[in-house]
Amino acid sequence: MLIGLMVILSTAGLWGFVRYAPALGLVDHPNDRSLHGTPTVVGAGVVPVTLIALYLALTASFPGAGILATVLMGLTAMGLADDRWGLSSSIRFICYLLAGLILARILLTDYAIVSLSIVLAAVAVAWCMNLYNFMDGADGVAVVQALCVAVGLGIIAAVGPFEAATLMLWCAVLFASCMPLLWFNWPPARVFMGDAGAIPLGYFLAALGLLGLNIDVQLGWVWLILMMPFLVDTGLTLTLRLLAGEPPHVAHRDHAYQRLALKMGGALPVTLGLMGMQVAWQFPLAVTVVSSALFPPLLVLLSAIPSLAAVVYARSRA
Repeated sequence: MLIGLMVILSTAGLWGFVRYAPALGLVDHPNDRSLHGTPTVVGAGVVPVTLIALYLALTASFPGAGILATVLMGLTAMGLADDRWGLSSSIRFICYLLAGLILARILLTDYAIVSLSIVLAAVAVAWCMNLYNFMDGADGVAVVQALCVAVGLGIIAAVGPFEAATLMLWCAVLFASCMPLLWFNWPPARVFMGDAGAIPLGYFLAALGLLGLNIDVQLGWVWLILMMPFLVDTGLTLTLRLLAGEPPHVAHRDHAYQRLALKMGGALPVTLGLMGMQVAWQFPLAVTVVSSALFPPLLVLLSAIPSLAAVVYARSRA
């Protein structure tokens, strides 16, 4: 019932956003870093994020749900302003860190308010928001990643030996709110989620990881494996750019997924490739990490192999 209602509301909201956003100036015009060639409505991620926030606020399924909903709405408002007018990267990053501290304090209930674990978690959340935003540059890629994490983590939480009802519901809500966005964002995209979607959705993905970790460390490993394609691409790209003396905060199209889209003539092969990688490689390894006695860090390393191969191929001259 909940899933169906959220799919309907998200579809209706996105349809309305596509129709009226241009009048508000929410249109992304192509530039030398873009992979699209025509002006496209941007900021549509505000729709699924608003639905997720409403769910959290109305259900109040755990202490701090209202605060988390407020932070999500604040992040999507900031992202929408950035989509429309542009904001300073330093201001945005400070907001990311503050949001990360709030999330870590809410979800890591077994840790002291002021501790190294909370600080490290806040930095990790800020990085997750950034990396998800970095990877939202090709039609369908970021939405497919969010859906794969939601489905994979949700299924494993449901069938595994965990008491993870809240995590299952959060995964279901993420899936239901974002599924219609995939239809609008599928290559060639009619809308972009923009910072209004990428920043808070990256935040909510981080929330899934912290919630899973707080329930059982195995669910933390699952989240890490499912997020590996984005972690590898952003991590290696940033490292290589820093080694080359390139500023890390300047927009570019140096990521593996961007290079692959240019090599392959469009975003569709990249989006389908990510989907295939998740189904054929990441999800089986995520299942293995909770169903066997194998060393979890080894499975995490194995989960990075296809992404590493994609980065090498993307940067090759062939």
